[in-house]
Amino acid sequence: MNMSDQIYLDTLLLYYEEEIEGEAYFAELSQLFSQPDHKEKLTLLAKVERHAANAIEPLLAGHGMQPRPLQILTKSGRDQARATAADWPALLADMNQNYPGFLEDFRALETMAPAPDRDRLGFLTEHEVAAIAFLAREGQGDANSVQPLNAYLAADPATWCAGRG
Repeated sequence: MNMSDQIYLDTLLLYYEEEIEGEAYFAELSQLFSQPDHKEKLTLLAKVERHAANAIEPLLAGHGMQPRPLQILTKSGRDQARATAADWPALLADMNQNYPGFLEDFRALETMAPAPDRDRLGFLTEHEVAAIAFLAREGQGDANSVQPLNAYLAADPATWCAGRG
C-alpha cells in the first residue's frame, strides 16, 4: 500500500467516525433546543448523518477497517453539542460558515478514492449538499426547508449509486 492509499483510508475512516459523532451531536442538540420545529429539524439532521454513515459502512468493511467504539464516538458528539449554545440563528450561521468547506472535503475524498468506492462516496457527499440546501431554505424562511433532508433520507444508497454510473 502506498502513502496516498493510506491517506485515503485514514480519511475515509475519519469521515465515517465524524458522521457518527454528527448523529450524536444533532440528536443531543435536539434535546437542548426548546422550540419543537428546531427539535424536529435537528432530529432530521441526526438521521441524515446516520444515513450517510450507513452508506459508507460497506467501504470500511471492504477495506478491513474498524472504527472506534460507538460509545466513544457518541460521547464525543454529545459533548460537542453540550458545548454549543442553544441558539438557532447562531447554529445556522456556524453551519453556513463551515458546511461549504465540508463539501469540498467530501469531494476531495471522492477524487482520491479508488474507482469502486466513488459511488458510495458520492452518496456521502450528497448528504452535505442536502444540508446546505436545507440551510439556504431555512435562511429564506421556507416552510418546507427540510425537503432536501427528507429527499436524502428517502434515497437508497445502492439504487442511487447504480443510477449514477
